[in-house]
Amino acid sequence: MRRDVFIEICSRQIHGGFYSDDTTITNNLINALIEEAIGIAAQKCYGDNLAMEGVGFVNNSFYITFKGLSISSDGNFLWKMSLPTIPIGLGAVDGISRCVIKDDSSQQTSYPVLLLSENQVSIAKGMRPIPNKVIGYPESGFLYVISTLLLNQYTAQVTMISGGDPTDLDSELNVPANYLPIMQDWIFQQLMKEKSQPVDVVNDGSDATVFK
Repeated sequence: MRRDVFIEICSRQIHGGFYSDDTTITNNLINALIEEAIGIAAQKCYGDNLAMEGVGFVNNSFYITFKGLSISSDGNFLWKMSLPTIPIGLGAVDGISRCVIKDDSSQQTSYPVLLLSENQVSIAKGMRPIPNKVIGYPESGFLYVISTLLLNQYTAQVTMISGGDPTDLDSELNVPANYLPIMQDWIFQQLMKEKSQPVDVVNDGSDATVFK
């Protein structure tokens, strides 16, 4: 489903039809809530799979690959790339499933980077090198890779849980159809809180408010 279509569905649910021009619940507000709702849906998918199959994982439909990410130096043998979005807080590093380094001139790609949790990073420096592998770890909106190679002449491809491009409302919302109702219900609850808040209807310096 396209992102703008999903926003329209959520908007009509909260407004009971078409919204007026002076509404405080705008499409941009709903679009901002979508990013949070994706995390709720992915966490629900993880729990559903754990309950049904005894193994916790997120369905492949939640993942998307971002290509051409630039790599820069961030210290001695430490390389950094900026992620399109902060990974979903799921498991240790389950928000990101794969990262490979690509040589654009030859189209060759490396073995996937071995992603570590923060606890594992603290002991990784004393480990022996793993053949044909480099190690890395996500931190906030960045992914760090530890390597003696000069990685700034390459680019990275990262596969991670993401709803796609939040700045493009015409883009496809990267969420399975059966998890969209979960997002709709959560967004509806947040918007109902917005509608129930008291507002200051007169700009007279007083804090007197009325309910919407």
